[in-house]
Order: sequence, then structure tokens, then C-alpha cells
Amino acid sequence: MGIGRLPLAAIFVFATSVLSGSQQAASNSAPYQLLYIVDSDRGRSDSHERLFAVDPERKKIVKTYPTGSHPDIALSHDGTRLYVASESRAPDGPEGAGAGRLDVVDAATGAAVASVADPNPWVATGPLYGSEMALSADGHWLYVYKLMSDHSEHTVSEFVAIFDTAANKFLPDAIPLPKCGAALLVPWPDARALSVACFGTEDLRTMQFTDHGIPMTQLPAVIAIPHNWGRTRLATVIVSGENELTVLMTDGKYRRVNVQTGATVQEGEIAFSPPLTPAGWHPRTPGAEHVPSLGRRVIGSRILESQGRLYVPLSRSDLYMHAADAIAVLDARTL
Repeated sequence: MGIGRLPLAAIFVFATSVLSGSQQAASNSAPYQLLYIVDSDRGRSDSHERLFAVDPERKKIVKTYPTGSHPDIALSHDGTRLYVASESRAPDGPEGAGAGRLDVVDAATGAAVASVADPNPWVATGPLYGSEMALSADGHWLYVYKLMSDHSEHTVSEFVAIFDTAANKFLPDAIPLPKCGAALLVPWPDARALSVACFGTEDLRTMQFTDHGIPMTQLPAVIAIPHNWGRTRLATVIVSGENELTVLMTDGKYRRVNVQTGATVQEGEIAFSPPLTPAGWHPRTPGAEHVPSLGRRVIGSRILESQGRLYVPLSRSDLYMHAADAIAVLDARTL
């Protein structure tokens, strides 16, 4: 089956994994890499989510994994473990309909290594969404963004839970993220820090941990990102140096921020070709400059960093329902 026309409404792209020696021998071929894709049409009431493992060289789906509803995935750095978060479909199940589970899956065999309760998952409301999970650089911790509603108080609590991948259990400590909104989790290379880009409040929050995964601060430090809701908003964030994050805005501007001091180290604008905003472009609808635009390209919120390059999705609109129509490739060091 080719992959050019797969009906995928929501896609997660992760670091690929190399198949094990036994699989290589069984297939009588050289090692190949896999791309993991979530197939989920959240705009349909009868949507049946699943997970594909795709061999991009052979353009073939080599394995299909069933999931619960509203799936989210993360892949271990060595490609041996899949972490699949989803909600139960069974109304008569032991935990009731909508109960969250986190399954640890052997990527080679598809067998579940462990399955644990995963309450209060953050669930996107649209068909296009990004992962709300991320692994630490050493693979020991899986960070999971969560949201818990208190209907009696009409309040919502947001936080990051920490899953110990060696013990296959959640740690008792969590990091509160008040009013964060949808988040992008950015682990640091030393595996003892995590930054979170909060799209609801347009800010960065960085927290540090002990070697045992215990947060060293009760609340993470917050760095506000200057923005204009109609023209430039926070798009994505990458680690770009010691104590330094690079923030890309939706209009192509960027700033490098020191997370220890909160100071802006450098700022500028990426020279896209063709430019994101065409020369002489102006909104056709009066007042449209103050709302998500419909006539210019914008940077998407999820990028792939690989071998010194950034692969940046570009869209014709910053309305979340619109998929990317182009990819810009940037030098990660110089932009």
C-alpha cells in the first residue's frame, strides 16, 4: 500500500526506529527505518483511531496497532518502545468509558510491556493536533501534559506528570502550569530540565529536576514572549545553546532567550523565500489584521530537528484547522 493517499486527519511524526536483528533476518533485507503515524479523524463520531508503522523507503504500512480513543504517542530514542496514551471506548469496562491508559508497547512485536492508569489526559478538540508527551534526553522520564477539571468549582488545573520509564509508573510529584493552555514540551539535553511553551498565555516556563525526577522548584520560572494576536504569536521552541531557547514566531521572527536570566540574547527575522508575507499584501477584510489571517503563510507549532536542520511546517492560515502546505528547511545553528 502506498502512503501518498493515506486518509490521515491527525499525524505525529517522531524519530524513526531501526528494526531488530531478528526482524532483519526474517525479512532477508537490510535494516530499515520506520515512521510512526497516528490515524485519527476527531471530526467524526464514528472515528476508529489506530497507529501505523510505515516504511518510507518501501512506501508500505508494515504494522498496524489498535488504540483507544484520542491517542497520543511518543517513541523511545532507540526505537524499541512506544508509549501510547488513549482513552477507553468501553462504557462497561472496569474503569468506565473515557478512562485514560498509558500503554508501553514493544515496537518490534507490538506486544504491551505494561499498561497503567493515565487519568486526566489533555485532549485536543480539533482534528489536527500535536503530541502532549515528550521523553527526556536519556529516555528515563516521559513528560505528560494533563488537564483536570473541577466541575463543582468550575475550575481547571493544568500540570505535567512524570512517568518513570524504567519502573513503568507515574511519579507522585507533578508540575503545575496554571492557565498554560495547549503546551509544547521541550526537554533539555541534560535530562534534568524541561521547558514548556504555553500557547494560552504566550510564555515559556522552565523547571529543573533532581536525578530522581523530583521537581526542584514548586513553580517553574516564567518568561513572557512579546506577541500580537493578529500578526505574530508563539509558534515553536527549540533548545539552541546552554541555558538558551530559540523561539520562532508565526510570522518568521525569532528570539533567543536565556532561561536563567530571562534576557533576550538575540532577535531577528528569517529570510524565507518566497517570503511569508507577500510584498504589498494587505488583509481583504477590514479588521482582519487583528484576527488569524487567511492570506499569508505562517509557521506551524510543530517542527522536526534532525542532523542540524529544522523542518518547519508552513501554512496558508494560522487557524488550527488548516494543515501545512509547504515545509521550510533551516540550518538549526544559523536559522
